[in-house]
Amino acid sequence: MSKYAEYDKDTLIRLLERRDAERQLGLVWEREEIDADAALNDDYVAFDLDPALSHGAAPWQNLIIEGDNYDALRALRMTHAGKIRCIYIDPPYNTGNRDFVYNDRFVDKTHRFRHSLWLEFMYRRLVLARDLLADDGVIFVSIDDNELFRLGMLMDRVFGEDNWIQTLIWKKSYGGGAKAKHVVGLHEYVLCFARQKDLIERIELPPDPKVLKYYKFRDEKIESRGPYRLQPLATNSMDARENLRYPIPYQGEEVWPTKETLISPCGRSMT
Repeated sequence: MSKYAEYDKDTLIRLLERRDAERQLGLVWEREEIDADAALNDDYVAFDLDPALSHGAAPWQNLIIEGDNYDALRALRMTHAGKIRCIYIDPPYNTGNRDFVYNDRFVDKTHRFRHSLWLEFMYRRLVLARDLLADDGVIFVSIDDNELFRLGMLMDRVFGEDNWIQTLIWKKSYGGGAKAKHVVGLHEYVLCFARQKDLIERIELPPDPKVLKYYKFRDEKIESRGPYRLQPLATNSMDARENLRYPIPYQGEEVWPTKETLISPCGRSMT
């Protein structure tokens, strides 16, 4: 007898609808859909409080949970669903170098379903993380080249491709790579998605103090524009090659940049 014979009509419809969506998106992995859905249930997960590690008397403003992150997410969903504005996770990169554990076993490069196991692992946790996010919440997920493209498609499914904000790049190395077989990898990625992108305001990272010292001027009229610096608008070859220069409209006139022309981000030209 087929394993589907025991499913009721609603369960079968849900299974077929998901498979239709998977074919449309193009991301399919080996998984038992019904069992996976059951694992995302609302069963109660209890925490044990450690008074010795607590500071002061309850109620506390901060919470640190030590344990399985899947159970922690399920427990938090009962109390914090729709209340979290920012989530950052640093999942296993699934490099095959004993960095990814599934069902208490390491998954190596030779495992036939290495990517499927990782996708199922991530899918369950991302669904719970999505439920925790507020409508104006965002999630950041670190990853490297091993699962970047699969993770991107998975997050498209969980959060919706319209809620993708940006794929950030951070430089992890500044030197050479003598051990690299083909090309030296100098950076990794951080995928950023929103719960509802249309509710997200501009996301700004704090400036690097080493760079900020060069921005010595401020716009007194428009404070929100922040500090700026003067930068030469011309290159050394600009005067020699006229096709590299273009007029800039300014107060009803055309300003042709020269080597001495300085321009600020606030739009003011100085010679």
